[in-house]
Amino acid sequence: MAHLNRGATYKESPLIVEDSLINLLAQTNAKVEQFDLSADGKRLAYVSAQSGGYDLWVCDIDGLNSQRLVVMYPEEAINPSWSPDGEWIAYTARNEAFKVRSDGSEPPINLSYGSGPARNQEFIRWTPDGKRIYFVRGGANGYSQICWIPTEIPTGKVYPRYVTNDSFNSTDVHVSPDGKWICFMSDRSGHADFKRMDVWIMPIDGGLPRNMTPNTFEFYNYRPRWSPDSRKLVYTTDETNFRNITTIDVETGKSTNLTTSDFDEYNPRWSPDGKWIAYVANIEWNFHVFKIKADGSSKPIQLTTGEGVYSGIDAYQVRGSLRWTADSKNLVFTYMNYRKTSDLYLMSASNGHPKQITNHMPTELEGFPFVKPELITYKSNDGLEIPAFLYKPNNSSTIKTPLVIYARANTKGLHVRGFYPYIQYYLSRGYSVIAPQVRGSAGKGKVYEFLNYGDWGGGDIDDFAYGAYHLIEQGLADPDKVVMLGGSTGGYFTMAMVFRYPDLLAAAVTFYGPPDLIHSDRYAGGSGKPVLGDVVAGNRGGPDSAPDHWKSRSTIYNLDKVKTPMLVLWGDRDTVRISMADDYLRASKENGLYTEYIQYNCEPHGWYHWRPETVIDSLGRIAGHFKKFTGT
Repeated sequence: MAHLNRGATYKESPLIVEDSLINLLAQTNAKVEQFDLSADGKRLAYVSAQSGGYDLWVCDIDGLNSQRLVVMYPEEAINPSWSPDGEWIAYTARNEAFKVRSDGSEPPINLSYGSGPARNQEFIRWTPDGKRIYFVRGGANGYSQICWIPTEIPTGKVYPRYVTNDSFNSTDVHVSPDGKWICFMSDRSGHADFKRMDVWIMPIDGGLPRNMTPNTFEFYNYRPRWSPDSRKLVYTTDETNFRNITTIDVETGKSTNLTTSDFDEYNPRWSPDGKWIAYVANIEWNFHVFKIKADGSSKPIQLTTGEGVYSGIDAYQVRGSLRWTADSKNLVFTYMNYRKTSDLYLMSASNGHPKQITNHMPTELEGFPFVKPELITYKSNDGLEIPAFLYKPNNSSTIKTPLVIYARANTKGLHVRGFYPYIQYYLSRGYSVIAPQVRGSAGKGKVYEFLNYGDWGGGDIDDFAYGAYHLIEQGLADPDKVVMLGGSTGGYFTMAMVFRYPDLLAAAVTFYGPPDLIHSDRYAGGSGKPVLGDVVAGNRGGPDSAPDHWKSRSTIYNLDKVKTPMLVLWGDRDTVRISMADDYLRASKENGLYTEYIQYNCEPHGWYHWRPETVIDSLGRIAGHFKKFTGT
């Protein structure tokens, strides 16, 4: 049973659908997305909710001898990181840094006691001698800073040692293999608008930072990684409009563009022998693993085929990663497709052929007729061509059906050819689902990604609406049974739709989507405020400079236009302020609007990190909400 609190603007009991398929699909949320490989390449540490909560597990690289090391229910362990000697695994829980014996012989040890990693920045990096861990946390000025703490058992108050203390965000820290340097990424241009980023290095104990990518003011240089000899860095840059792979010599500053493809590439990783770099490429929202000679002497070699998401990109809704084995002969990564939830796989770096390591698909779903999405395009109201994934219920290719508009998350998010339990359930109930890559989405180059900057809640909302109109005009969607849902940015899009197109939707569901952008800005820290301001208003400025614009894009100031019954779902550990949901419920009551609000206890941002029990409850409530207002 899910742990929750409930509020509503109506008195009758909510309709909650009970269905055995809901229970099975919710179990797929136990999937594996976060993992690490031991230095000797023999053992894996990963996070899984197969026992109900997101616990820390270990297994051999072939999947045998699995063992649960840390039980976290109802909380979650995240981002495991092996110590260099393989004796310990560090991880984050409740914004604290812990370590636990990799053989499970001792209970976990809290290393931070109130001084742990910042939310959404929970990656822990060991020094080669195992005496320190580096991570990112908020500084006194609200900006993300890099710091370290010792790994010995604390005997008193823990004081993180900050190596940065700037009025800029510094994130994604990595320690060089020789233990002398750290690298990180930071935008110190003064704009902080998600359009530019630089790669920096700094002595391990702090000191003068060095910009390794100077004079790249218009480029986003992303996620640097050290070479095994600590002499080079690999990172991605969007200099060519798409994110491509580049290396740079730390001593000389000379950069080498290894790829120049017309698709986005992510997650570059050096092989331990230093000869190869593996990375992931987004090819029409399939994600494939490639490798290329680290010196640029060969063309890229594609190692995976078929449809799905190999590895992911540690960001957006494509969470996942990849690791080389110690002998540089194999790769371990996550994989999912429309029929399979995310799990771990092992593959030869020479000839591919992935072998599954973990399996989180319920056996009862073997042979289930999951629906494969079709990639379509349509024109928005201004003529812009919008790609979208269309899911049609089985045996309904020419039948008019109810329609779900599924809004993707993240500022520059995207919908991929992966596994979506919510979508597959709506299909089983006879709905079609359209998942548009609206302007601002990733996968079509940075020009497309920035089309909605300064116009959040404008043209992007038109793109969603015109996707529905397109299917209605084709006779494939029932105009009286169009509903919408989305989470985070997608939740905001859903909130905006109900007042921008008040007659389009029969019902709507928002997961942790801000109804009040001014509220979001007021309470955002240094790490979030600049990006939010640029996305919402661009050169107009913040709420004080352009209050009318900010209000025009916020649902709570436009409730006089709202007609759509709304279900609001929020986790009480969400980084999007839950007080906005409380405000929206009160305002809905005052304006006579139909609103139900569910607060899930001990749940973070992102349904993809929710416990299966919470997914069960949310699926049943959403299905009931839609059925109440569409009859389906």
